[in-house]
Amino acid sequence: MRFLLLLFVSSLMTACGGGGSSVNDSGSANPPDPTDTTEINTPSDSTNSDSTDSTENTDNTDNTDNTDSSDPTDTTNTNDDPDYSASAITVTAEKAAKFLTQATFGPSEAAIDSLVSQNNLEAWIDQQIALPMSRTLPYVEENSNGSLRSTRHDNWWKNAIEGDDQLRQRMAFALSEIFVISDLDYALGNAQYGVSHYYDMLAENAFGNYRELLEKVTLHPTMGIYLSMVRNQKANPALQIRPDENYAREVLQLFSVGLYELNDRGEALPLANPIPTYSQNTVEDFAKVFTGWNFVDSSGTWVSNDLTPYDKRLAMVADYNTPVADSYHDTTTKILLNDAQLMSSASSSTPAEDDMQAALDNIASHPNVAPFFSKLLIQRFTTSNPSPNYVERVAAVFNDNGQGEKGDLGAVVKAILLDQEAVNGKSVNPDFGKVKEPLMQLAQLWRAFDAQPGSGATNNTYRLYAKSSDRLEEVFGQAVLKSPSVFNFFLPDNLLASDSSLYAPEMQIMTEANVASMHNAFHQQIYTFNSQDTGGWDAATRINIDKAVQLAPDVDALVEYLNKLLLSGSLGVSQKSIITNHLATISDSSERAQEAIFLIVASAGFQVQG
Repeated sequence: MRFLLLLFVSSLMTACGGGGSSVNDSGSANPPDPTDTTEINTPSDSTNSDSTDSTENTDNTDNTDNTDSSDPTDTTNTNDDPDYSASAITVTAEKAAKFLTQATFGPSEAAIDSLVSQNNLEAWIDQQIALPMSRTLPYVEENSNGSLRSTRHDNWWKNAIEGDDQLRQRMAFALSEIFVISDLDYALGNAQYGVSHYYDMLAENAFGNYRELLEKVTLHPTMGIYLSMVRNQKANPALQIRPDENYAREVLQLFSVGLYELNDRGEALPLANPIPTYSQNTVEDFAKVFTGWNFVDSSGTWVSNDLTPYDKRLAMVADYNTPVADSYHDTTTKILLNDAQLMSSASSSTPAEDDMQAALDNIASHPNVAPFFSKLLIQRFTTSNPSPNYVERVAAVFNDNGQGEKGDLGAVVKAILLDQEAVNGKSVNPDFGKVKEPLMQLAQLWRAFDAQPGSGATNNTYRLYAKSSDRLEEVFGQAVLKSPSVFNFFLPDNLLASDSSLYAPEMQIMTEANVASMHNAFHQQIYTFNSQDTGGWDAATRINIDKAVQLAPDVDALVEYLNKLLLSGSLGVSQKSIITNHLATISDSSERAQEAIFLIVASAGFQVQG
């Protein structure tokens, strides 16, 4: 098993362009060698690990502007430069598959063909933004008493696999890994109506305004429970009470401005000794802001361990009906970001609301928000190591959508997906790409092969044979809104390897146990629970491999079909030769198709999104 992990990590680092590669003068790791054929093994059993080189097999000519040696991704056009804009791209099948891998839970053959026919990435995004939203809460309310976790997870998978609003659902998933809550603890574990409503709130505001979303996150009762803002009260020295700093700290560090002052390119300055964005005193004063809030239906009740009976779907409210005559909200003067002074009005009848609005405005107006939040979203959609120019271009859209609005998330996600770096990948940034999250890998497999719930599945839900949907973290290291802490399943600045300068957030959960269990789960899905095999447990989801079986007599056609569907056409010539030579030794069409699918799914090429 240890060999499996080392082999996987080594091949994955090669596919990412990182690991032990040298660093050139511009600070970028050297791109991988497209002729590297190491570690392509045949999957004789479920523990074998294989690697295909994920180097993009499109035109890799260096089109960067050589006048800018500091950043090869600065492709500002001159008369002689190629047009890198998305509008100039002819959407081939490979380009469509790559784009859909970035923007959805995985391409299907029908989705690829449709996008090729449309030949317009921006129009596809506009259509997605306009689609009605797939919700979670109605299903959970209909099929559970509010304490059953599995219904929420079941419906999430149904939306991810079947939902037409793929971009919205993908954005909601990204936001759920930034504005983190988790139902691992008792209070939220038994509040699935509230947790489902929280996720729907993220989806509903996926293309809305950042400042408005920040307020809804702040006042959502599940966030109030998770980061202990609900019933947070002002200092009472006699009772040794002081305002809880939990939400105040995380809204600054994780949801908005980050730890250090940034330029518009997302770089902490000065590079040698970055300046902190805020101090402990700032956190303490924001903690005072976030006092005096309660569940909408528990006015006057301030017992901290009495959280179960109250509504977790309606926004928290300022509660002035308290045992303390002047309420639990702190009305003292507070110093916020950039030394802004917040003084509560003595004549105001709504001091908690007033302070909240002023504090959130103070946060949202900070210059860090645009590059900090833009880079977090870029990492969720396209690449773990965006160039500073990429961050700057997206941050500019965050600051102004072209109509004077700051924080238009619909415009931001469009800028992320249509940026020249996202569309052209390694041809403009050798370090472009990211490791796919484990849940994304499973979703891509299921969507690629039109997975269907098992005939015995309750309510036609999707699930693996190994685990139910609400326990996937035991196999894949993650499950939706079930992270071990507010820091998500992985950190955005997790390094690919100790000797690498590249980030690979998702590698933080690629443990030996997770890699082995994921491969075993994929092996079981592909070899047992498929359309050609009617045996096995009838509740397990099955993939449709009929077309792969039909193509199997022509090995080259089979591999090319899977190359487009699963690897966006990135399979190198030498890797393709190794795979086809192995498949030629298998005579049975069904076995050959299964072997081909698993060989690619278990490879580093599939684990990496290029």
